[in-house]
Amino acid sequence: MSLSRLAMRIAAARALKGATLAEARVFDSAIDPIDQTIAETRAPVLIVTTDDHEVETIGRDLMHGNTKCELVIEAAIASRVEMSGDVSLSIPHTDEGMEIVLDLIEHQVMAALTRERTAWSRVWMKLVPRIHKRSSRRGASVEHGVRFAARQIVLNCDLIEAPSDGATVIPGSTWEDVLTVMTGDEALSPIADLLRATIEGGPLADWRRAANALGIHLATADAIGIGPILDPAADPKTLEEIRITGGPSDLVLSNADM
Repeated sequence: MSLSRLAMRIAAARALKGATLAEARVFDSAIDPIDQTIAETRAPVLIVTTDDHEVETIGRDLMHGNTKCELVIEAAIASRVEMSGDVSLSIPHTDEGMEIVLDLIEHQVMAALTRERTAWSRVWMKLVPRIHKRSSRRGASVEHGVRFAARQIVLNCDLIEAPSDGATVIPGSTWEDVLTVMTGDEALSPIADLLRATIEGGPLADWRRAANALGIHLATADAIGIGPILDPAADPKTLEEIRITGGPSDLVLSNADM
């Protein structure tokens, strides 16, 4: 579902920050076209987006099912690149030089996502149990007087499901790990709170969650015996006592007796 897509995209963008020649220039779902972004930045950049998203549904259950999503990572370069460290060199702003930079960045992107170097890469791998296909498309242009080269990397991913509505996020689960890592990021902490509130919401009875998962209305849930329907607007209340009459005196059983 869309919460999995959201978490996966955020985890990918955070895992890539500082892990490639683009350094911290990693943008999550940038609205501006890449030619405009690279014209302003010049140095290598990465833009992370999610495109086609598909869920194989059963009946009216729109929240669960096998989920597939395309993770798109666009890389662009419009200047010479200076590298330092174990190997120091300057890669010129030529056709050959820009292609070399993009090849290096693509390798670094794959390593950052699939080698557990940070908590974000660990979370990303947990959210993406399988990658069906990896494709890479070359691009180049001259826009706004700036000559640049670009590469579009597309990963066709399976995603895990988000927890059922009204269910507590289970300690030790992937989603608990996701929310914990997000909470530790000052910029994402409010998003983590929103995600937890969206997932857990108000606590629902098991039968109500089952009806939601099946995508059926409450009358149907009652008819097939999933659970009691006392008030369509609320969950049934806990039974407090049973009173048996007809004898010499009433017999009252409380919760403590049952």
